Amino acid sequence: MRIRKCARAVITNEYHEILLQKFEFTDVIGNVVLWVTPGGGIRGKETPIEALKRELREELGIVVDIYDEPLFEIDVFVEGKSDSFISREIYYKITIQSDTILSIENMTEKEKDTFIDLKWWSKEELKKIKNFAPREILNYF
Repeated sequence: MRIRKCARAVITNEYHEILLQKFEFTDVIGNVVLWVTPGGGIRGKETPIEALKRELREELGIVVDIYDEPLFEIDVFVEGKSDSFISREIYYKITIQSDTILSIENMTEKEKDTFIDLKWWSKEELKKIKNFAPREILNYF
């Protein structure tokens, strides 16, 4: 089975909230709508940190430094419309201010087409909803 390596960010603010993006995943069976952490695929010879920094520039318009070790890693089975694969995800914690200006201007056209929303969530709010992934992030903020 194909493995897609990904780097993702658990982005928190001074209020201990986490920033999530809402996308409609049109490539998966059922066109799933989920709140997810920012990040994406690791290209070529990129390190996970290089990939995450690139993804955060593209998806949120922010430039960050990442010095810490990863928070956690998980494998997620994805049942795609054309093929199924394992998303091997490595997560890093990043802290920014809640008033940081964010921009989706640099997203790819596909990302812009499937992007729905961006929101800061408290842990209590997230515990009440079902459509966010991965649930493991509740352990890290």
